[in-house]
Amino acid sequence: MDSIPANRRFWNRISSAYQHEHDPQIGATPRLWGMYSIPDAHLHALGDVTGKRVLELGCGAGQWSRALAAEGATVVGLDLSEAQLAAAACAMGSARYPIVQGAAEQLPFAADSFDLVFCDFGGLSWAPPRLAVPQAARVLGRGGRLVFNVASPWFEACYDETDPPDWAHRWPAELLWVTHKP
Repeated sequence: MDSIPANRRFWNRISSAYQHEHDPQIGATPRLWGMYSIPDAHLHALGDVTGKRVLELGCGAGQWSRALAAEGATVVGLDLSEAQLAAAACAMGSARYPIVQGAAEQLPFAADSFDLVFCDFGGLSWAPPRLAVPQAARVLGRGGRLVFNVASPWFEACYDETDPPDWAHRWPAELLWVTHKP
């Protein structure tokens, strides 16, 4: 679990700059996946969330959580970083939802608490999968859905700092995974 304090320090340090740079994109239109901003309406990864119990792993400033709460989901936003949770609290608006500090490797929720657990470059991007995925499965109820978007191994394999900034649009850099708990 050595990664937890390191990840917390990292995100506390960069939170403000990250939100300043990325919120105009990820906060402008709800339900856009990853760096390519692919609408969930095309992917149908989350489905109808009305009335569903939803956990966002690594909610950051809560852009996804706000959108899903406004659509009628009972959302909980979880993040490791106090700075990210402060940004979520400031941006929450009228669609209120609980925000919880915690790590994807040690989820502070009872088994079968959620119908949907998801992240878009969130907790499953930073936590060791061998620890975080079983935790997500534990808190999912029967028939629940785990959806996550992370950088694929191609992201690192193809990264070239000398390429122009649009390099990512030429490579399969993201992996969107959807699975159901039996």
